[in-house]
Amino acid sequence: MELKYQNVSWLNFANPDEKDLDFLKTELKIAPSVIQQLLNPNKRPKIEEYENYLFLAMHFPIFDSQNRQTLPTELDFIIADGQLITIYQNTNPVLESFFKDCEKSTELQTLYFKNTGFLLFSILDKLVDSCLPMLDHIYEKIEEIEKHIFQGKESQMLKEIAILKRDIIDFRRTIKPQRSVLETLARKDLRFFKENLEMISQEVIGSEIRVWNILENHKEMIEAIEKTNESLLSFQISRVMHALTYFSILLFTLTFIASFFSMKAISPAHLGGALLPGGIMVLAVIIISAVFKWKKWI
Repeated sequence: MELKYQNVSWLNFANPDEKDLDFLKTELKIAPSVIQQLLNPNKRPKIEEYENYLFLAMHFPIFDSQNRQTLPTELDFIIADGQLITIYQNTNPVLESFFKDCEKSTELQTLYFKNTGFLLFSILDKLVDSCLPMLDHIYEKIEEIEKHIFQGKESQMLKEIAILKRDIIDFRRTIKPQRSVLETLARKDLRFFKENLEMISQEVIGSEIRVWNILENHKEMIEAIEKTNESLLSFQISRVMHALTYFSILLFTLTFIASFFSMKAISPAHLGGALLPGGIMVLAVIIISAVFKWKKWI
């Protein structure tokens, strides 16, 4: 799909086929090495400068609700004089929505299609800002886990904490490498775009920093909650062990007393019949219980 306004053209290739790649290679003279990178996913963000264009590979998180996991999705840019090309293999709802909005609104075209550099940074700003609702969802999940922990559901929250930590780790792995690439891109504004884009480029970098800081805060929160959950579980296990120890000692003591008085060498008639062993048993229970209560083990 192509959207053109004044001297700026935006070509958007969603899940490009061989025909699209041949068009990029033959008509737009894109280097074979770049075409190869469009076919194979890049493991990390990068920026490469060629004679007449820039190649930019970025990753943005997309939440997979079915698997409850944040997954990095690659978005490639080719920036030439008066032309911006976006290429991606997986669905990118934010980019697709922005393209459709610009397609329908002349006002948005006037606002964003000032030059290719301004359009590029505007798209990046939209994509970075799209992380904030996902971070809000993570924060809500943290609050929910914290609430359940103090309602006595520590064991059930172990898996939820692990899933959320994996989500934050995947998010961090996607976001962290982007900043250096954005800073490199910002330094190319006058040399490549022939425009001073410092204001919008710094806005994008600032948004990236804000997302990273929120992620750091979420990471610290979930780690603190995990430690609290482990402490509560340890306390519960300790209480259970105290109770088991209490009953084990009681059972052992009562069994020992019963065995002692059941020995054939001792005549129960000379020891008050059944009253004496029964009284000793009761006394033993009282003493053991008092000791455990005093130590606050039960």
